[in-house]
Amino acid sequence: MNVKKTYGIFFLVYFTWGVFEAYFGLYIPLYYYEILAVNRNDLAFIQFFGYLSLIITPLVAYVFDAHIESERSHKIFVCLCAILLCSCFSIFLINKNILLLYGIFLGVYFLCRLVIGTIMSKIYLTLSVESPKIKHPMILIINGAKGVSFLIISLFFDAIIKNVYSLPQWEFFFMIGWMLTLPLLSVVLFLRNYSIFSNQSSPNRNNNVESKNINKNKSQKRVFWFAIFLYIAFFLASSDLIFLSLISSWVLTKYNEFSLRFFFSFYYVITICSLLGYYFASKIAKRISNISLFFVFCCLYLFFIILLPLSNFPMFLVIQCGLAFAGYIANYMYISIAQTISVNVRYKTVAYQLLLMSQSIANIVFTPIGTSLSAFISVETLIFFSSILFALSCGIQLILVLINKIKHFKEFK
Repeated sequence: MNVKKTYGIFFLVYFTWGVFEAYFGLYIPLYYYEILAVNRNDLAFIQFFGYLSLIITPLVAYVFDAHIESERSHKIFVCLCAILLCSCFSIFLINKNILLLYGIFLGVYFLCRLVIGTIMSKIYLTLSVESPKIKHPMILIINGAKGVSFLIISLFFDAIIKNVYSLPQWEFFFMIGWMLTLPLLSVVLFLRNYSIFSNQSSPNRNNNVESKNINKNKSQKRVFWFAIFLYIAFFLASSDLIFLSLISSWVLTKYNEFSLRFFFSFYYVITICSLLGYYFASKIAKRISNISLFFVFCCLYLFFIILLPLSNFPMFLVIQCGLAFAGYIANYMYISIAQTISVNVRYKTVAYQLLLMSQSIANIVFTPIGTSLSAFISVETLIFFSSILFALSCGIQLILVLINKIKHFKEFK
């Protein structure tokens, strides 16, 4: 495999994901909450069914792991998903006022993302087995690409949206977003005549992996319950999703339009902080226990969440930088642990997606609840509720850290 070309493909795919995440996480919620002022209970209902597509992630991962081995089939799925996703964005541009179409677009987005994401995870895990040194640079590239896309979109927002309540300006801004997702189609060209699983069927490698797995069966049983509680801890740590989609709207209503505009313009600094977090994480991940680092930076993240409702606008910006830095390090550590566990089981992609699915379930649960509750309770109250769940997560993590110090699970080093 050409490592540089692989890095390029991953950057392109996850840059596009970052564009979608920015629109779904920041701009579309603001558009519906404040510009169109839609019924929030209706929006929560649509969000719930849109996010439901995330629940089939492990099933898709199993199908690709166990039944779809042809490289040509993988490329066809990537092509179909890229075309479907860009087409749905086009339909959304024409009919943004229809919530049902937004829900369909959201569901298609998550479905296509999990199919392409499963394929990319399969490539990533295959590479991790063949070349362990690629693990940390790949995590950095994946999340760095998302950070770059957030930065570019925030600059476009500041340049295009001069009046936040102007519908024509929002139309143009959404059109720019659609154009930024088109590079996803070029991934098909990159993958053509490019072998992505060239060493996958190597008999020696398979024998080695099977032998390795047999020797580690006992260890895997001990790790299982540890991983279950870590999974629960990550789910609870994702409870900030109950208010995250409301942040843009909250800034506009709590402060003013100038503050909102400055917040989006300032987003490149927040993006830099997140990238610094990933860079810092990649440097310390090999030296210190990943589970210990996960606990420390989740506690730091909780500290910033508690401060959030008490902040004025300058302090709010500083807290956002702190949240980005600490949150991205904690996320990095969890992904690193998930990857280490996954490569030691038979169906690597399934195990990896199962471990990451805790955040998907959190999306299904917390995002619609936050949207619905925001109709009659304040965002500050939602933040307080999230901090309680986050504190519970940190408590579970502390117990796991202490157990790890006694048992010395190498999967969590």
